[in-house]
Formats: sequence, C-alpha cells, structure tokens
Amino acid sequence: MLRQIPTASLALAEVPRPAAPSPDDVVIRVEACGICGTDLHIMQGLSYRPELPFVLGHEPVGTVVEAGSRASEWLGKRVTITLFTGDGTCPECLAGNERLCPNVVSDTGVFNAWGGYADYLAVHAAQLLEVPDSLTSPQAASLVDAGATAANSVRVAMEREPRRVLILGAGPIGLMSAELLTAHGVEAQLTQRSARRRATAQRWGYQVFEQIAQAPGPFDAVIDATGSPAVFNDGVKALGPRGRYILAGYAQVPNADFAEVSHKEVSIWGIRSGSRDDLRGIVDLAASGQIRLPEIDTWPLEQINDAIEALRSRRVDGKAVIVPGPAE
Repeated sequence: MLRQIPTASLALAEVPRPAAPSPDDVVIRVEACGICGTDLHIMQGLSYRPELPFVLGHEPVGTVVEAGSRASEWLGKRVTITLFTGDGTCPECLAGNERLCPNVVSDTGVFNAWGGYADYLAVHAAQLLEVPDSLTSPQAASLVDAGATAANSVRVAMEREPRRVLILGAGPIGLMSAELLTAHGVEAQLTQRSARRRATAQRWGYQVFEQIAQAPGPFDAVIDATGSPAVFNDGVKALGPRGRYILAGYAQVPNADFAEVSHKEVSIWGIRSGSRDDLRGIVDLAASGQIRLPEIDTWPLEQINDAIEALRSRRVDGKAVIVPGPAE
C-alpha cells in the first residue's frame, strides 16, 4: 500500500477482500504482477499522484474467483487486463483506445482503481483478456504494460515502413520491441549504458552499443524506451530526414534541441501503453513462441520493497514480478 508521496517503500497492510460491486465486475485472485518504472516514479512524486492510501500494480495476472451476474462466463479463467477505463462514449473509447479518452475514469493500479500488489483485485469484466495456457502467470505479467507498450511503439514505427530502427534501452520494452521488429523482418539495433543489460541483448543476438553516437545511423525510427532526458538530443541526431522519434518512456527534457527536430522534419510520437489489440497481439506471439520474453525475476508480495530496491539499483536484467501467496 502506498501511504505517502514521496516515499522509498510500500507498506504491508491488511484490508478487506474486494467484492464484485456490480453485475459487470469480477474479482481476480492475483498470481503475478509486474513492477513498472512508473510505479517507482509515482513513489518518488515524479508521476501520477493517486488519492492515498492506494494499491499500486498495473501488470496483474490471475484467476477470476468471483463475478457479477453479467460476467459469470469469466469464472475460473486465468486472465490479465487492459489498464484504462474511459467514459465509454467518446470516439476514442468507441475505437478501443480508452487510454486516450479525454475523460479517462481510471488506470488500474495507477489512479482511481486499486491495483495488483495484493492477493485480490476487483476490475471491470470489459478489461479482461484470457491468458493462454502456454504462458506462465509471471510471463504473462511481463506483457501487460511493457508488452503492450512495445507493440504500440512498433506499430507506430512500422507505419513508416522502416528498414532500420534504433531502440534506446535494452530493458523489457526495448527487448520486446526488438523482437517484434525482427518478426516483421526489420533490422533492430539497441543502445544500453548498463553492461548487464547490454550483455543480455548481445546474448539474444542483437547488435547493441553503449552510446547512441556509436550506432551506425541514420535510422528511419528511434524507439526511446529509457525514460531518460539525457538521450533525446542524441536520439534525434541518429534519425534520418523525416524519421520518427517514438517516446515509449516518459521524461522531462529541459534542454531539447528542437532545431535538429525542425531541420530533419522529425515526427515525435508519444506512446501511452497500448490498446487491447496491442496486448492481445503480443500475448499471442509470446504464447506461440514467435517472440522471446525477457528474463523474469520474482519476489513474494511480502518482499516487494526488496524488488523495488533491486530495480532502483539496476540489479534486474529483465522483468521484476511480484508473486502473491496461494489462496487460503
């Protein structure tokens, strides 16, 4: 539970088990929940500020154990979720892009709806997506937001029919973006300052550089999965004319060189997670073995602060996932 902002740790607490309050809601027994960099930014006071107290965790996977009268077909199924609930009436919601709703109601585990760092989680049935048997719950959890973000980023990159794409950051989003581009037959190269993550990308067979300037550009698109303000200017320099700079990670860039953006007529595209189709597509590709998934490190719920500290200190090569205990 998040009880104050900023904070370095979450608090263990006992709260009543959630119930399905409406006919269209379900309760999930959480089996795994990924940790996202956004969680750390919220804790630092650098991102969303949910009403406190609040339960974070927006990458959950689990089994439906309770359902409202209009959601009974989900009982017993292992599921994950799409994150956003919109107003349901705007053009973006009707097109399946609830994350872009101008009147977005909630982002599960981020604001207005408690998340998956808990034994149980209540969500709307409209958010559910069934998880294939070939994926473990921790594997599926690695895809919920990071995978959807990678799929959305690559879809935007592919609109330009690129031949070469540079990915900044070889964490989960970066590696899955590289896998998706490779599946499309597009050459993907990566940059990564961390020697550990750089070695992982190299083991996967990718050409990876410590510095952006070392990458042999120009590139048709750059996918920035770092969330670091330090890479923006060099990332733009790596693009060719009318290239696309795709922001899969969030950062404030106080010294952005927009002269370079203008001289090349670069397009900057923001990415906010992904749509249901993005999530379903990457889940299916992972389940069928067409793409590889990052290495997964797991911690029990009671040790979530150890997991958060491991992420902060860059001791996680792939994806950090919380695994709550079995049901009583």
